[in-house]
Amino acid sequence: MNKKRTIIGGIVVVIALAGGYGWYQFNRTVQGLANVRADFSVNATDLIKEFVSSEDAANKKYLNKILAVKGMVKNVEAAQSTIVLGDTSDMSGVRCVIDSTTNSSIGSLQKGAVITIKG
Repeated sequence: MNKKRTIIGGIVVVIALAGGYGWYQFNRTVQGLANVRADFSVNATDLIKEFVSSEDAANKKYLNKILAVKGMVKNVEAAQSTIVLGDTSDMSGVRCVIDSTTNSSIGSLQKGAVITIKG
């Protein structure tokens, strides 16, 4: 009987710890990047050229890094919270999906403006 209680108690502890961890992960918030230093600062057209020339090398270099991308606003898609940066004469562009906390600032952007987006 005592062995059964110990096993059931252990299972209850494991379930409680898993539940607590799940609750923590569910309620955590994304840290802002305003005070974080970017791993790379790059121009939007240069970033596009790197991906066009060697996508694998560019992925190895930039994947899971914080980038500060500077470029001209080609298009603003407020409904999708997206800003497209790049040269207006080129079909390619850098699509930046904006977090809902800063979504209100998208409407004030004008095509042709030069901005830097970090993410």
